[in-house]
Amino acid sequence: MDTLAREEFAVFFDTAERRLRLALSGAFGMEAGHDAAAESLAWACQNWDCVREMSNPMGYLYRVGRTAALRAIGHDVRFVSTDIEMHPAQWELPNFEPNLAKFLAQLSERQRVAVWMVHGLGFTNNEVADLLECSRPTVGTHVRRGLAKLRQQLGVDHD
Repeated sequence: MDTLAREEFAVFFDTAERRLRLALSGAFGMEAGHDAAAESLAWACQNWDCVREMSNPMGYLYRVGRTAALRAIGHDVRFVSTDIEMHPAQWELPNFEPNLAKFLAQLSERQRVAVWMVHGLGFTNNEVADLLECSRPTVGTHVRRGLAKLRQQLGVDHD
């Protein structure tokens, strides 16, 4: 990789790493998500000439990371919530639900990622749509359905 390509990749990495790590952690748990993001970015570095020409490299790398995570944790495991320690003091939230990880685990992968990234982390529907390679309205549907399931599990009404 020449100097210009290294500089381009460094700029891309600065943007992509956090987004991929958070999305994949939301989908597969923290440890598997971090490892999958690292693998997808290593692949991107090795194949930078191809990646930099893609119309949606983030979406493609999400799929690379997803494949790596599924290979690592097994195709039957949807989400490993036990590696997320959710304690109110740690998160400094006054009304934190300690069973949130368990309830998130019961959502579909796309609902979980959409709810996690949009409501938990403040990403836009457009940013999540790029990662999941779907439309913005589809992300909205995943968020609405995911939140409805979470509210039902938590026994709360949405006013």
